[in-house]
Amino acid sequence: MRNFKKSVFIMVFMPFFAACSNAPPENTVEGLIEAQYEQTTKIVEDAKANAGNDKMAKAMSGMMETMMPKLERIENIDCDAIEGEDAYLCSADVTQTIAGNSQTNKTGFKVYLVNDKWVLGN
Repeated sequence: MRNFKKSVFIMVFMPFFAACSNAPPENTVEGLIEAQYEQTTKIVEDAKANAGNDKMAKAMSGMMETMMPKLERIENIDCDAIEGEDAYLCSADVTQTIAGNSQTNKTGFKVYLVNDKWVLGN
């Protein structure tokens, strides 16, 4: 009976402890990853726009555009505290298309809380 009481206690309070975690919410982490892909896409688009009439620059920009990864989906986000309460080591299954080939990789990255805003780290 004693083990049963412990099990019930753990099951009742586990969601409470998880909700009190200071880890970044999944949708925030997903947004940070999406923003990183958008930033990279913008750099390539800017390079293409700045190519002007230069055929070589246009060709290079076109090649870069086809080789840039396109984000498909982000799943299984998990973050664990590191280096204090404002830093987290996160992982996610990121599916992307590169040159027409889709692949999913487990990706690790750091997320920091800086001035009340979540940011991706190195």
